[in-house]
Amino acid sequence: MADMLTIGAQAANTFKRALDVTSHNVANVSTEGYSRQRAEISSNTPTVFGAGFYGGGSRVDSILRIQSDYIQMQLNSANASVARYDQQLSLGKQVEGVIASNDEGVQAFMQRFFDSLQEVANNPTSLTSRQLLLDQADSLQAHVNNIATVLDDTEAQLNGQIGGLMTEINERLSSIQQINQQVNSSFNNGVQPPNDLLDQRDQAILELSGYIDIKTFPQANGSIAIYTSSANIPLLVENQLAQIQAEPSPFPFENRLEIYLNTGGQKHLISDRITGGELGGVLDVRNHLLDPARNELGMTLNGLVASMNWQHYQGYDLNGESGQALFEPLNAQVIKSAESLADGSQISVRFAPDTTGLTGLNGAPPFNALTEPDTYGEKNAYLDRALQQIGDFKPRTYEIRATGAGYEFYDYQTGESLVPSAVNGSVYQVDGLAFDFSTHPNNDGDRFLVKPHQDILQQFRTALSDPQQIAARGQSPVDSNNDGFLEDEVPAPAAYGDNVNSANMAGFASRKLLLADDNDQPSVTLLGGYSQMAANVGTYVRGTEIQLSAQENVYQQMFNQRESLSGVSLDEEAANLIRFQQAYEASAQIIATSQSIFQTLLGAVRG
Repeated sequence: MADMLTIGAQAANTFKRALDVTSHNVANVSTEGYSRQRAEISSNTPTVFGAGFYGGGSRVDSILRIQSDYIQMQLNSANASVARYDQQLSLGKQVEGVIASNDEGVQAFMQRFFDSLQEVANNPTSLTSRQLLLDQADSLQAHVNNIATVLDDTEAQLNGQIGGLMTEINERLSSIQQINQQVNSSFNNGVQPPNDLLDQRDQAILELSGYIDIKTFPQANGSIAIYTSSANIPLLVENQLAQIQAEPSPFPFENRLEIYLNTGGQKHLISDRITGGELGGVLDVRNHLLDPARNELGMTLNGLVASMNWQHYQGYDLNGESGQALFEPLNAQVIKSAESLADGSQISVRFAPDTTGLTGLNGAPPFNALTEPDTYGEKNAYLDRALQQIGDFKPRTYEIRATGAGYEFYDYQTGESLVPSAVNGSVYQVDGLAFDFSTHPNNDGDRFLVKPHQDILQQFRTALSDPQQIAARGQSPVDSNNDGFLEDEVPAPAAYGDNVNSANMAGFASRKLLLADDNDQPSVTLLGGYSQMAANVGTYVRGTEIQLSAQENVYQQMFNQRESLSGVSLDEEAANLIRFQQAYEASAQIIATSQSIFQTLLGAVRG
């Protein structure tokens, strides 16, 4: 049977520990990630004496950490989303400022270029008007080249961020691994959970979620396993760190970092499976904003280059010579994969219209006296075929796979299989572009990457420097056969001062040339193509702003829930201090009373 002195001593020790816990809470009121603790006090087992039960005092069973795993997991998820959209918004506005600004943007330079074409049409023999056209073409070139440089710098910045974020992620994972070891040791060597260590681990996991989307799974030994939010990429399992790192893409000369997981000696590309945290935001901006914007802007420029050149080929300059290229034609770079045997430089990717069904052709543009089509009608048919295929342009990046027997084409971003519209020997027509494999050895398994609409941003150049070579003149209107038709006439320049071809070129400002619909009819003008790209960039940024606002609200709600459950309330802790102090003093009084009774008994026995 516990006596009064024992009960008092146990009670004093119990409330002393309760005061210690309360003091610890107060001391950590501003500690990030701290969860308040509570001394769990229970009654000692009573003693049976005769027919009655005699209490045995109290004890502290454990120091309880007040927290919810569910709320913490929700907080981690919300934090990953906030970090993702915050990063997306910052980078998205940066891209928007580069290529989608209405102040002196590409559209303004293109409009001035078309205005100068109209000036040539108004005064076709004026060297001043012709020089102004070349000057405006050069200004457009300089602006596009500047945009290309800034966009390249932006991609280099994203590569740097990806590398830096992977360093941060691996450091956080290493820190969590070490805490796991300490927690496991504490569980093995004691009965009291290491509450402060658990708080440190939760805070480290919360910080990790700001860099990458994660899910956590408590283990029986007290450690935590961590996967990406899709739960199929291990980051920390059985307290072993996964080998996850940033390395060059499967096409090394692409100069792009991707995320890989190394398992069993094999590297697995996992960039497309990371969707949250700052890393997810950077990857999303690159894949769903920067790349599409570059492809869409490049497609518009390829449409401008191809349409201007092919219409220019139709006309004649001041000297009566056939029109040459006004802009340097596209010659896309072909990038081979790391494991490919053949060199991609042996593949030609350019704009070369399919000539199936056409007659009277003696060569490809630019024309001269020997290569002009036989008749004006056949020359026009060639132009019509070219304009038709310009409408087939798609803002894509292409992956080519050699099969040994032929070649397969895929949209590199979506994985969609693409069927060539025509195959003439070793030339495949895909989305209006000619992929020529004439000198390429077909090695089964070789893979290649082509970004034709991004390459034009680097290659965009004015090809003419002599204003006299601007082919403003059209076809001669002389009907030598007197049959009322010009279609069967031999191609020949119209009279000096004619403006038909320059007027046709100026008309491309309002003519729909891009993005053919289901009826194979172009649906967008060149200026409209730029506007559509700018609108898509703006839509991405506005959508990200909405998502960020929504996720910030979710995070704040989850944070408030955690604080209401786990946060330290100074008012509550102050009340506990007073309560436990009074209880401690009362326990001391029990001890003092017990001692007084004992001394009285001793005095009675001695007396």
